[in-house]
Amino acid sequence: MTTAIKSISVKAGFPDFLDLPWQLPLNQWQGNCARLENVPRGLSRHPVVFVNYDGAVFALKEVAPGAAEKEYDLLVKMEELHLPAVQPVGHVKTNTEQGEKSVLVTRYLDRSLPYRSLFMRERLVRYRDSLLDAMAGLLVQLHLTGIYWGDCSLSNTLFRRDAGALQAYLVDAETAAYFPDYYPPAERLQDLVIMEEN
Repeated sequence: MTTAIKSISVKAGFPDFLDLPWQLPLNQWQGNCARLENVPRGLSRHPVVFVNYDGAVFALKEVAPGAAEKEYDLLVKMEELHLPAVQPVGHVKTNTEQGEKSVLVTRYLDRSLPYRSLFMRERLVRYRDSLLDAMAGLLVQLHLTGIYWGDCSLSNTLFRRDAGALQAYLVDAETAAYFPDYYPPAERLQDLVIMEEN
């Protein structure tokens, strides 16, 4: 383990990610990491990079200390509930030149598209009509299993083409919460308000 890594937790069967330049914040990896991969991406308020290990692509998102662990746990719960969301792989706590950072590692969703691609590529125009249907379907699935999203937006969603329609996948669970026994109606309503505003 490099001295820049304070702790690392990765699921079995995945790379250990120890060869990455953890001493640097993610926004400085360009030119300092041979594994960087350029993939279609949406907007993000956090630094995000993609790395390639033998053809498998992983997304790394840098957040405030402790936030990656919380988001990882929620994504694991969503995986257990068989919800359409990115696959959680691990989390890393680092000590960079800019201080302590927390990094969430997820598996990149193969064959997925950010919503902007549906408006920028002429051949994908036919999918625009099903965009909001896919988003609404995702939100219903989350609510039925007790998940409050908290930041339902097109930027926090990836889409896959599925039999002439779209399937929406949750990408960002930073603001999410799990209510296993009772989902407060106010939380459900708040998600709908946020979705409409976004």
